[in-house]
Amino acid sequence: MWRTRRTPSRILIFASLAAAMAMRIVPLPQDWALWNPDWILLVLIYWAVMAPDRVGVGTAWLTGLLADALTGRLLGQDALAYSVVIYVGVRFHRRFRVYSMVQQVLAVVLLLGLGLLLTLWTRHIRGLASAPEGYWFAALSGGLVWPWVRVALDGLRRRYGAA
Repeated sequence: MWRTRRTPSRILIFASLAAAMAMRIVPLPQDWALWNPDWILLVLIYWAVMAPDRVGVGTAWLTGLLADALTGRLLGQDALAYSVVIYVGVRFHRRFRVYSMVQQVLAVVLLLGLGLLLTLWTRHIRGLASAPEGYWFAALSGGLVWPWVRVALDGLRRRYGAA
């Protein structure tokens, strides 16, 4: 049977998520750390929009649990945020694909902001302090790097994506 479209291989998706996890734990100076986007969520958003048949809520949940273990956060904190954000991404993946790059950047900022909001909510439930100053900068920087993330993953998907 002939395939009419190329779907990314699971190895490519796994490798890109592993690279994002490595970028997540790179130590940065305190001033720069506020601007460090959630690389894992950016990559998950890309795959949920471009390959919703391969990356969905379950993948986001498992990746979030790994991210929680990797960063030492409360187990399930990132898993919850990633699952909700990816649900929205998968739900609107057809619209997202036809957006202009400016519209995609705005949508990514909103999705990353939703992830930060859910993380803040879980921190509040645990009784931790409110958001530090500059908490939302990560969503803005994620939107700024989205065009490069999109181009890089598009290139990898075209080159190595055939399953």
